[in-house]
Amino acid sequence: MKKWQCSVCGYIFEGNEPPDRCPMCGAPKEKFVLLPDEDNKSAED
Repeated sequence: MKKWQCSVCGYIFEGNEPPDRCPMCGAPKEKFVLLPDEDNKSAED
């Protein structure tokens, strides 16, 4: 599953697409950035 981070408040959202609005600060969908998949790889090791 993809992880998206709000560039305004730092909230992490898990899902295929970012939410329409950040549940923490209300920032729009465009403020979310896709985080790299590194966490998933290290969890498998």
